[in-house]
Amino acid sequence: MAYYKKHREKHITHRQRKRSMVWGIAMSAVTIGWIYALSTPWGSLPAIGKLLDPIDGCMANAEPIHKNFDDKLNLNGIKQPVTVWLDDRMVPHIHAQNNHDVYYTQGYIHAYFRLWQMDMQTRAAAGRVSEVTGESTFDFDRRQRRKGMAYAAEQSLKAAEADPKTKGMLDAYTAGVNAYIDQLSKGGYPLEYKLMGFAPEPWSSLKCMLLLKYMADDLTGKTDDIPHSYLRTVLPKSEYDLLFPDRIPAATPVIPAGTKFDAPSLALPNAPADSVAFPVYESVDFGFKREDGKGSNNWAIAGSRTAAGVPILCNDPHLALNLPSLWFETQLQTPDMNVYGASLPGAPGVIIGFNDNISWGLTNNYRDVKDFYEIKRVAGSSNEYWFAGRKTPFTHRKEVIKVKGKPDFAEDVLYTVHGPLMYDERYNEKGNLKRPLAMSWMGLRGSNEIMAVYGLNRATNYDEFVNAILHFECPAQNMIYADKKGNIALWGQGQFVNKWPNQGEFVMNGWDSATLWGQLIPMRENPHALNPEQGYLSSANQLVTDATYPYWYNGDYTELRAWRINQALSEMSKATVEDMFALQNDNYSVLAGTVLPVMLQYCTGVNNKYLDSLRGWNNTLDAYSMAGSIFQLWWRNLYLGIWNDDFSRVPDNLTPAVELTMQFIVNEPNLKYYDNRNTPQRETLKDIVLSSLAKTTDSLNRRAAKEPLAWYKAKNTSVTHLARLAPFSYSGLATGGWGNTVNAMKNNHGPSWRMVVKMSETPEAWGVYPGGQSGNPGSIHYADYLKHWADGKYYKLLFLHNSKEQHDGRIKYTWTIQPDN
Repeated sequence: MAYYKKHREKHITHRQRKRSMVWGIAMSAVTIGWIYALSTPWGSLPAIGKLLDPIDGCMANAEPIHKNFDDKLNLNGIKQPVTVWLDDRMVPHIHAQNNHDVYYTQGYIHAYFRLWQMDMQTRAAAGRVSEVTGESTFDFDRRQRRKGMAYAAEQSLKAAEADPKTKGMLDAYTAGVNAYIDQLSKGGYPLEYKLMGFAPEPWSSLKCMLLLKYMADDLTGKTDDIPHSYLRTVLPKSEYDLLFPDRIPAATPVIPAGTKFDAPSLALPNAPADSVAFPVYESVDFGFKREDGKGSNNWAIAGSRTAAGVPILCNDPHLALNLPSLWFETQLQTPDMNVYGASLPGAPGVIIGFNDNISWGLTNNYRDVKDFYEIKRVAGSSNEYWFAGRKTPFTHRKEVIKVKGKPDFAEDVLYTVHGPLMYDERYNEKGNLKRPLAMSWMGLRGSNEIMAVYGLNRATNYDEFVNAILHFECPAQNMIYADKKGNIALWGQGQFVNKWPNQGEFVMNGWDSATLWGQLIPMRENPHALNPEQGYLSSANQLVTDATYPYWYNGDYTELRAWRINQALSEMSKATVEDMFALQNDNYSVLAGTVLPVMLQYCTGVNNKYLDSLRGWNNTLDAYSMAGSIFQLWWRNLYLGIWNDDFSRVPDNLTPAVELTMQFIVNEPNLKYYDNRNTPQRETLKDIVLSSLAKTTDSLNRRAAKEPLAWYKAKNTSVTHLARLAPFSYSGLATGGWGNTVNAMKNNHGPSWRMVVKMSETPEAWGVYPGGQSGNPGSIHYADYLKHWADGKYYKLLFLHNSKEQHDGRIKYTWTIQPDN
């Protein structure tokens, strides 16, 4: 019995050991599996285990709410001691003893707060996003390569490095960025690097140029050459001229009408015969959409119209609403400079701002600086095209696109005398192009906008302002100016070509040397005004001049905001800073005020609860306005109802301008385009107003069943993370406005930086932008300005004048930087 018991116990022990061994093997396998799963990237996602690492993972980016930002640094590359004061909004006030150190420190601070943003935006400019995101961004990268974005940046870098001042700026800034990158550990990487599974790479001066070209492309990249060429083939000239005029009737130009322009130094060229190429494609969708309201506002009002008797300058550039924010506030102080304003993370200097003597702001000029040319290849040759009667070889530029998780994609982009071959049989986007098109773009020239920034930041008077902006070639900008001597001025600044009428409005033939871009207009002959009799100047992306300007130009202009701003400024006699705040946040719709009475007139006798809301409405698109939602949807349906049947096959969805459509409805009740060509009966304007109302009513009823009809709900203004990461984005902001109001707040586009500067003996300024100084989603400073911005409020900007003001109560932290030699 004892033997049996002992034997049984041994058997049980053996089974237990065997089971334990199997269980251990199984658990080891599971553990190995987990380790593998946590350590391995899956598709575009990084290894999750690395994110959970308490030392180097995401938790390392959680910034304490009460973090003390005081610091003492020893940096290799600094020449003399530098002091940085961070105020209560985390704005750095950099006090340096020389120019090298101020730009070095600015680069270091930009990288400290915004490194990932700088990296991704310059990758996007160069067409290198797919390296870190995979094939989802391949088409975008390829488009950037075909445009020649990196080539453009290389040309501008050559120009900048040819000047000792701007080369010094770039070298110092780049050294500062790299000083920050060099001391980073994995745990210190910005959060997005960990989420996307890649590491920072060294900065270069070329990246600074790429950022500026990225902005230039955003502001000048759209062109209507292709759709206009299509329209010229399907419309009689009289109809084309009626529906797509060079000038909207009653436009109030940037440079006031009646301004006397100097006699031109260049004669207007004559158009060569057969300069236009028709047609250039079969299909009609190039993937672009008309964006009404994209643009910016700026104005300056003279002391004769202000309560304080000094000029007030205002600027609010409208751009994409992203986080981290496009702009970064800073103050730069050296013995020859004291400037404050909005800087671009990735570039030295202050782009929009003020100094001790002057202030300036920018809006997009929208003159056409990009043209397309049809190219004739030599039959049987892949390496030649016809130009000026001769076979001409293409210049080849090898482009290799690295795609995460996929093989590299290599392609020769062909360059012509006009520029890169943007579209051909290998690449035609969605338009089914029949013929190859080359692109001439002012941004491909080697220009040195960094020198303009250098000069603006130090300018002390109007002449120095002008000398500085003459280096600003592309993107063309309306540059507003005010100084403490009482001057106001406005320039339509950029580098432009002396064109014959309609040159570049259509795709041109690229084989005739006569169609090449001709002489450049001397920039001192760009349209400008100084101290006009009316006592104010403004720009809101409208037509630049009246018809007396001696050079021909075309562009994509909008007038609604300009009409409202000029009306408001003309009525001011004792303007205050608070009046400027109100005007920048003005939600009054000139469109609604003009066209709605006519729309309602056609609805006399119609019983509709939504019409009751519109009768007596103040035409203001406030955030909680139900009438605003009703009007905007009704207007959209009416606009599409008028034009869709006639223009549905036009590329880029190009249709007549909103302003022109408004004028037609008010003044042309019998326009033939009110008739729907897809129906047998003939429709009138009243018919289309009523049918669009019925469609609007149906949509509103469905929406009202789900949520309130407040305007902010309908438009859903959102500030979105650059990588489209929802947890780091903000949506449904309670904002008013739209593209047809001064407060051009759309769903993902709006005032990116509001600034008001009162040019007293000591300038006073107020500002705000949608976001915060930090690019770290784990910081309380990531979006701490956002509600203030959405509510239309401003911060008083702390503008220091000397080192003794470091004791100002708003200074919270101090960095002392010593040379590490």
